[in-house]
Amino acid sequence: MRHEEYERRRRALEAQFREDLELLRAGYQAKLRALEMLWLAPPGEALPQAVAVSETLRLSETLASSETVTPPEPPKEIRRGQVREEIEAAFAELPEEFDRRDVIRVLGYEPPRATLFRVLEQLVVDKWISVAWYSSGRSSTRYAKLPEPAEETV
Repeated sequence: MRHEEYERRRRALEAQFREDLELLRAGYQAKLRALEMLWLAPPGEALPQAVAVSETLRLSETLASSETVTPPEPPKEIRRGQVREEIEAAFAELPEEFDRRDVIRVLGYEPPRATLFRVLEQLVVDKWISVAWYSSGRSSTRYAKLPEPAEETV
C-alpha cells in the first residue's frame, strides 16, 4: 500500500466516523427532547404514542413471539442407551456427511453434549460412521456414513 492510498483511506475512515457520531448525537437529542416533553407535560394529559415510546427497543422486544427461535426441548428423562437407539433409528435421515447439528435436527432435541459425542465415538468404533473432518476453530467435526459391510456367507 502506498502512502497516498493510506492517507486517502484514513481520511475516508475519519469522515465516516464523524458522520456516525453525528447520527448518534442526533438520536440522543431526539430521545432527550422526548424525555423533556414527558417531564413538562401535565400529569393527566395523554401524550402521542411516538413521544411515549422514547427508548430504542431491544432486539428481543422487536421480535414477535412467533418469530423467536427456541431450542428444541430434550425429553424429560433419558434412559441409558436411548440416544444411541434414536440415532440408529433415524440414521437413514442423516446426510452422507453430517455434523452434530444435523444429528440434533434429526432427533428433534439436543441430548447432553457428552452423551452425544460418546455415542458418535461408539458409532465410529462400530464402523457405522467415520470422521470426515476434525474440528478446527469454528468448524465442527464432520462425520461420514460408511457403506454397510457385505454379509459374509460361510
